[in-house]
Amino acid sequence: MSGAPVVFVHVHHPDVWAEMAREIGAAFARPFGLVLTCRDADMPLATVHSPHLAFTRRLTVENRGRDVLPFMKALRETGDGFEIGLKLHTKRSVHRADGDDWRRFLTRSLLSGEGETPDALAAMERLPALGLVAPEAHLLPLRSRIVLNGRITRRMIEAMGLGLSLTELEARRFAAGSMFWFRRQALAPFADPALEPLFAPERGQLDGTAAHAAERLFAVVAERRGFVAAGTEALPALQGAQPDAPADRLQALAEEAAAGSRNPFVLPLARFWQTYPLALVAAHYLYVYSPKPVWRTARALFKRFTVDR
Repeated sequence: MSGAPVVFVHVHHPDVWAEMAREIGAAFARPFGLVLTCRDADMPLATVHSPHLAFTRRLTVENRGRDVLPFMKALRETGDGFEIGLKLHTKRSVHRADGDDWRRFLTRSLLSGEGETPDALAAMERLPALGLVAPEAHLLPLRSRIVLNGRITRRMIEAMGLGLSLTELEARRFAAGSMFWFRRQALAPFADPALEPLFAPERGQLDGTAAHAAERLFAVVAERRGFVAAGTEALPALQGAQPDAPADRLQALAEEAAAGSRNPFVLPLARFWQTYPLALVAAHYLYVYSPKPVWRTARALFKRFTVDR
């Protein structure tokens, strides 16, 4: 089934998966494969009802590394039996009131299309240089978004042999939300088992983990391997490009489209946090280690003095 795309989904919330399974089943009118990862072999999971589903594979993984380490293991298990994949996960974002709306925005952006194929998949099949497609307006600048992840991101860069400094990384972009279409060759380094020791036990961290570091590196790795990373907002412009268009031309079109897009869920960091990054670190540790009443009071103060007006 090397010609069929493969959908990779990490299922942590089975009720969310039930909704996502319906979306996936409705998105394809052509053969596709499905690889599910979950922490419990006995977890009941909804079935994707589609006559086009070529195979379903289920892998049991430990509850570590959020959606990222399971994805890396699934890449390894699946091998070279596919060319293009879609990475999804049952994102709930319980710390946000709009978490479900955010997840639906991400999945619908990636699965939407006319005819038998999602638009992003059609673009990747037509343009061999296109290596990663993020949801609409979710290929975001990394400036000031590495602070809490600096140490672990540096370790992952070294483990992957990227030869990239954190300063250089800040000039790049990342696929926020960690859902995207991808070309297998573009993300091949993430299948390396040597990265696995970087992932710490799960403690409910909101930031600063190897999963967050990988999220900031997916698009960068694709670009370093000679591919183009784009958001779905760039697809109309990319449709006009020739299949053999050089990567730098496609990258310019993608960046031009991204510059005019607006993300309704991920706001730019306030100037305060960009000017005083150590304050962001302090706020993070206050959240992690302080009693909830103390954190709620501190958060109100942070918003009062740090939100751009």
